[in-house]
Amino acid sequence: MKRLISVFVIFLILVLSCEKEHIPETIYPKDFYPVYPGSWWQYLENDTLTVFDRVSDNYMEHSYKVGRDGDTAMSETVKVPFLNGNPIYGYEFIEHIDSPFGNFYIPWPILSEEIGFEFERGFFDKRMGDGSEYVLVKGKFIEDNEEILILTSHWGSECFERFNISFQKYVKGVGLTFWCIVDTTTMDTIYKKELVDYHINH
Repeated sequence: MKRLISVFVIFLILVLSCEKEHIPETIYPKDFYPVYPGSWWQYLENDTLTVFDRVSDNYMEHSYKVGRDGDTAMSETVKVPFLNGNPIYGYEFIEHIDSPFGNFYIPWPILSEEIGFEFERGFFDKRMGDGSEYVLVKGKFIEDNEEILILTSHWGSECFERFNISFQKYVKGVGLTFWCIVDTTTMDTIYKKELVDYHINH
């Protein structure tokens, strides 16, 4: 009996001393940016060039440096889809904030469903002028039984593209279906990207 108790105590100690295995959380795609593993989109750019956006075959583990220069702190490891080789966290990507601002990474908006929400397309060093692209979630509506999200954008006053405006259309369950940039001084369309085929691998 004493031997049985001893074996049980040793077993209990071993069980309690083992670290619990950490299973990374999975960050799943959201409705208007359904980048599920194995999905793809085919676009026609400027009516001539065919381009593909592809998602990794699986959710993959990812973490990023959150500490500034000299600080090696890392974010928690999670599983995310990778679109064209880049990790996607729902409606965010991971943006690098370069030196001299700290040399670290932060989640940065791709889009939002909050009407009126404004964000910059990515980080821009404004020490020599404002060249950022400013994006606005303009509206959400139903068209032909599809839920549509509209984003518009303009560029900063110091940017060469300051007279341009951009229009993006996202369809729920599909993703980006149309994107154009117009020069407001001539009203010419200087860039156009249209969805021609896609596959969402739910």
